[in-house]
Amino acid sequence: MMILHDFLPSGNGYKIRLLCAFLGLKVTLKEYDITKGETHSDAFLAMNPNGKIPVLELDDGQCLSESNAVLLYLAEAHQSPLLPSDLIQKAKVHQWLFWEQYSHEPNIASPRFWLTHNAMTDLKAQMLPDRIQQGNAALQLMDDTLSTQDFLTGNTLTLADICLFPYTHVAEEGGAYDLLNYPHVQRWINTIKALNWYLPITHATL
Repeated sequence: MMILHDFLPSGNGYKIRLLCAFLGLKVTLKEYDITKGETHSDAFLAMNPNGKIPVLELDDGQCLSESNAVLLYLAEAHQSPLLPSDLIQKAKVHQWLFWEQYSHEPNIASPRFWLTHNAMTDLKAQMLPDRIQQGNAALQLMDDTLSTQDFLTGNTLTLADICLFPYTHVAEEGGAYDLLNYPHVQRWINTIKALNWYLPITHATL
């Protein structure tokens, strides 16, 4: 059975858990407390020299890191409809995955972590207003997109939604964002939560 090396509050790990739930894949969850440096042990660094979760350990012992790379691997390995075969539609999914790591995750996830894990420093406090401004811009872009379609690439759920859902739906944690300002994002969140395979971020069993 595959092993997901993870930190339960992490949206990046949650992406993989959500996709595994959609695909019906059983995964053993091994948790690490990143606030205590548990991902910097020799054993963990042997799996991922970058020292970050998540890491997906495959049945044959090979390890994959970087959450969006893991999403793409699993979707392709299992020929999931979440990754379209049409090249243009697939590229649109990739657009959102790349955008998430550059424009969304640094501005939505980082403030959440700083504010909820006592990780604020003077430098981060100086950075926070700009991060929040950029995070609101990212949420507005999503809201504008979702004002005319059900999901991020159209009216069908794709890997883009699996990727963007985790940190978006907990954006309010820490108090940096108010999702009431983004009604179409709220509708999208509730749509995904209503799917029969959905599991919450706090769910530790797959």
